[in-house]
Amino acid sequence: MVHWTAEEKAAINAVWKKVDLEHDGGDALGRLLLVYPWTQRYFSSFGSLSNAAAIAGNAKVQAHGKKVLGALDNAAHHLDTVKATLHDLSDIHAHRLHVDPENFRQRFEALEKGLLLLVYPWTQRYFSSFGNLSNAAAIAGNAKVQAHGKKVLGALDNAAHHLDTVKATLHDLSDSHAHRLHVDPENFRQRFGEVFVIVLAGKLGSSFSPPVQAAVEKFFAVVVDGLSHEYHN
Repeated sequence: MVHWTAEEKAAINAVWKKVDLEHDGGDALGRLLLVYPWTQRYFSSFGSLSNAAAIAGNAKVQAHGKKVLGALDNAAHHLDTVKATLHDLSDIHAHRLHVDPENFRQRFEALEKGLLLLVYPWTQRYFSSFGNLSNAAAIAGNAKVQAHGKKVLGALDNAAHHLDTVKATLHDLSDSHAHRLHVDPENFRQRFGEVFVIVLAGKLGSSFSPPVQAAVEKFFAVVVDGLSHEYHN
């Protein structure tokens, strides 16, 4: 059984009070289908999912998104028995629908360096010289974290201004991460990329539309490919 601290329970309850099952569920599922189009294979009976407008206006997408959040709502209200609470749903997805559970992990994780180090604490091993990274306050107040976060975004800014030559633009950075720092480039896609998307969503609000998110995630995929180049040489 997962152990929840009182602070974690309070945080989840506070966040969940702000969730609109009707609206947020459809929005989340719509983004899933647009940003990760291969997931559409699970929804072949939903009709047209050919573009952002079709997905946004699809009543079945909205209804299913609400249903998904309804299940999460149930789990959020039974934190000490989540596995038992979701047992029937797990059984259906595994044996009848054959939906890969990885979709749930990767898409519900849906910041800058500070959140990366807090949400994925094992990445702290790459920053042993940064001093105290023991908690959220320490990370947020760490000047080296802020400076390195700025440096990372500087590299992304350079790539964003050279979209047609990203691999060449990031060659030196790829070389240093592969041969000197030994940092797995997957951290950029699965870790920094994911949390930075959250930063952008909070910063841009409604203008961070599904098509914009799709473009941003495509950009991160290209960046990761560029950073991975030296790992394959």
